[in-house]
Amino acid sequence: MKQIFNQTFNVVVGLAMAALLSACGSSSTVSPFHPTRVIGLGDGYNDIRTAAGAQAPTVREGAGMTGSVVEQMAAYFGQSNVVSYASAGQRISDLATQITAVGNFSADDLVVITVGTFDVKAKATPSAEAQTLITQVQRLLDAGVKHVLIMPVLDVSRTPWGRSVNFDAAATNTFNNIVLTALNSAFGGHSSNPVIYANASGLTATFLMATSMTPFSPFTDTGYNGTAQGTLPACNNPTAFVGCDAGVANANYATMLFADGIHLTPAGNRWVAQYLFSATGQGWR
Repeated sequence: MKQIFNQTFNVVVGLAMAALLSACGSSSTVSPFHPTRVIGLGDGYNDIRTAAGAQAPTVREGAGMTGSVVEQMAAYFGQSNVVSYASAGQRISDLATQITAVGNFSADDLVVITVGTFDVKAKATPSAEAQTLITQVQRLLDAGVKHVLIMPVLDVSRTPWGRSVNFDAAATNTFNNIVLTALNSAFGGHSSNPVIYANASGLTATFLMATSMTPFSPFTDTGYNGTAQGTLPACNNPTAFVGCDAGVANANYATMLFADGIHLTPAGNRWVAQYLFSATGQGWR
C-alpha cells in the first residue's frame, strides 16, 4: 500500500503543478502557511470523538488516536493543536451550527471541511446545497479565516453501502461539478487563494485547486478490486455507519480502505489527506 500511496502522491503533485502554472501563467514563490490551529468541520471523515458512546466512525487505532482526515492534515502542517466539531452523518446544512459552536476564528486558522457525502447519499439538490456551502464559507471568511480547505465527495457508488444498493454512479461527479462551479463563481478573482476545493472532476479554476482525484482508485482499481481491502468494510457491515473498536477477525484493517459502509479506515483517511495536502501547494506552500 505504501508504494501505491507514493505513486498516487507523485501523480497528484504533478497535476497540482500543472494546474498552478495554467492558472497563473508562470511559477511564483509564496510564503508558506503555518497554521496555529487546525479546525475540522463536517461529517464522519473529520470526526475525532473517542469517548464511550460517541465514537468516531472509523477503525480506532488506540486510545486518543482515530486517524481522521483533519488529524492527518494537522500532522502534515506540523500542528498538534487540532479540534473538530464534525460528526458522522452531518450534511452541508449542519455547517452553520458547527461554525457557531467554534466561536472565534483567526487568520492563522486552517479550516478543513469534509461534507457532502450524506447530501449525495440523500439525493439532495446539488445547486441548493452548493449555495448553502457558499453561505457558510463566506461566514468563515467574514470571521477572518484565510485558509479553507474543502474535501470533495468521494464516489458514493464505490463505497460498500453504495455497492450494496447499486447507487447512481454519476451522482457524485454531478454534485462535485456543480459545487466547484458555484464556489468559483462566488469567490473567484482573489489575488491569493482563500478557498481550496480539491475537486475530483478535473475542472480547473483560477483560485480553486482541481486535481484528477479518481475516487478510491488505489484500492478499488489498482490491485485491490474485488478484494477485502478494496470493497469490504473492516467493521463487517456495509449498511452501518458507526465504525468499530477493531477490525473483524483476521482482517488487516491497516491496509483496508473502508471502516464501515461509507467511512474510511485511518489508512484510507491518510490516503485522502495526501491529496488534500497536495492541493494546498497552490498558493499556500
